[in-house]
Amino acid sequence: MKTYSNIILPSLFMLLLWGCVKPFNPEGIEIIDNMYVIEGDIIQNDTTRVTVSRSISVNDESKINYISGALVWVESETGTKYTAKQVSSGETITYVINTVGINPNLKYRLHVNIGQRKYVSALLPVLQAPPVGSVGYNVDTVKQSVTFHVSSNDPSGNTRYYRWFFTEDWEFHAQFQAFFEYIPATDEVIPIPESKNRYYCWGKGRSSSILVASTTGLTEDRVHEKPLVSMGSGDRRISYLYSMELNQMAISEEAFKYWDNIQKNSDQLGGIFSPQPSEMDGNIICITNKSEKVIGYISAGIVSKKRIFARGEDIGIYKYPNNCDVEFVNMDNPMNFHSLWERGLEVTTYTGHPPFGESYWASRYCVDCRLQGTKNKPAFWPNNHI
Repeated sequence: MKTYSNIILPSLFMLLLWGCVKPFNPEGIEIIDNMYVIEGDIIQNDTTRVTVSRSISVNDESKINYISGALVWVESETGTKYTAKQVSSGETITYVINTVGINPNLKYRLHVNIGQRKYVSALLPVLQAPPVGSVGYNVDTVKQSVTFHVSSNDPSGNTRYYRWFFTEDWEFHAQFQAFFEYIPATDEVIPIPESKNRYYCWGKGRSSSILVASTTGLTEDRVHEKPLVSMGSGDRRISYLYSMELNQMAISEEAFKYWDNIQKNSDQLGGIFSPQPSEMDGNIICITNKSEKVIGYISAGIVSKKRIFARGEDIGIYKYPNNCDVEFVNMDNPMNFHSLWERGLEVTTYTGHPPFGESYWASRYCVDCRLQGTKNKPAFWPNNHI
């Protein structure tokens, strides 16, 4: 699921500060700061993932304040409970709930207990999303950018309000392929076996924008090429092979208004959750303190999914950054290998030390893809690179 709490408020307030000659103190900052943020949706055909955190003010440069030790569960209208398990990944804390196969004919609510404080969402029907129509992209050769988009429709006309989120994976390659490795402790250059190459790597990400649409003003319940994400010519995601798995949800009119209001304020003022708290009322309340504001809107649904792959050569705009330091070492340029290594260069090809051999060196970040990704190839990846 998406996680917005890392960009909840700082963007808004930083823009306000940058855009004014004299200090500006918008009303309500002290109210917005340190509010609980509860994010996640109840998914009938997938795992439900919930994050709980605190909103932060513009002057707070700390990382996301995830809340651990909360009690989180989904409850049906008949009282059946589905309890969450806390999962940590780095500094991110997620509450994972197995909701696969819950009865779609019942209503559900989310419960979150933090110490003595108790929070609960509205009781929600499970809405069925129509199948994702198509996911594609348009290339702007003038701006040297590519924009991925979704088109979808509901022939029954029952959806009208859509929301999307996605995960993304990409394969990228180092700018220079190293066939050798320098060992500084022994001043040796040794071959790198293919199984330990530093050339093929992968990255992972997820959507961070609010992606909603309404078809209420149209004669058909149809969305045409809704933009999802744009990338420039220097974005390594489109350098070789990019994959997106798009999730589509049907949401209620109230949920659409909530997210659309936040999106509009974000576009105008530069940050997600820019609206004042009075304009941000979601469907989560604190039942132990009715006056406490909580950020978040929970929906329940059956999502539809579609995965696409896009090849960098087909998109055709990627350019490697022109910032690699390189050195060719031979009898005319007999540089010390250890000095090159200390400069941050790695050997790529090698036939021997000068004066009889030659070698080629390049900046470490241009040679070792692990500095910008991992060797963890997704299980579904369509090639045999390692």
